[in-house]
Amino acid sequence: MNEIQLKKRFLQYLNNNPKNNLLSFDYNGNFKYLEVKNEALNRKFDFVLAIVITNRFSPKTLTTNAIELDDNLKNLYTRGILFKRISEKYKIKIQNLVILPIEIKSNKDKLDDRLGNQIINAILSFGRSIVILDSNHASHMNKSKVVKLFPSTLIGYDDLTNDFVLLNRFNRIIADSLLNISKLDIIRTLGINNIDKVNLSRFQKNLKTLQSINQKIIFNQVFSTDYFLLDEEINFIQQFSSIDHKINIKKEILKSVKESRDFKITDFIT
Repeated sequence: MNEIQLKKRFLQYLNNNPKNNLLSFDYNGNFKYLEVKNEALNRKFDFVLAIVITNRFSPKTLTTNAIELDDNLKNLYTRGILFKRISEKYKIKIQNLVILPIEIKSNKDKLDDRLGNQIINAILSFGRSIVILDSNHASHMNKSKVVKLFPSTLIGYDDLTNDFVLLNRFNRIIADSLLNISKLDIIRTLGINNIDKVNLSRFQKNLKTLQSINQKIIFNQVFSTDYFLLDEEINFIQQFSSIDHKINIKKEILKSVKESRDFKITDFIT
């Protein structure tokens, strides 16, 4: 099969087997699958799939506790602009949406270092990665025992049974991103660098705001659609743009090189 045929067969399998366990969902209710975007992020991965899970959450159940326990709910904030667009277009309650970036590798495709880059792009943009492997690739992965090394959910096609099987489940969802660090880590970093007189709560909030703006720009790039900024974000951009950035990357690299010029390889050999 080629890539298009494998994708079509996978979508058929999902619709014919709504209670499958391939995508790690155990919510009660019915599932519906929507193919949102093909060749997303300038063809960095193949398509974006939206899963609609009915009766998932009501506004009354959206407590702080529920959000902390469900990374899919956290994504409503981190990647809110994408969820809102899909919600408006398909008339779906936003809390019932789960977004999956999917990369497909047919037997006609070659597995090389591009796959690693595609997985990274999916995680950074959507918080998770799903890879569908055709029968030859799936068989090779199983024999080489490397499937557990991927930070991605890997699903393989079995041409003997005409089924899709789970090769590796990667449950973690990067719903907060690297920018959304804990206050404890901020305190530790500031302490190491002897920095005091910092409003920790405000600093952490500003990092979150920067993350939100960055995500909106990313999704505009992916889906070629207009995005909106909150008044708070507009005000933040105006203040942020007034900062005169003084860090010279070349100077810092040369500084590090000079500081280590007397080190020898043998210094690290015991």
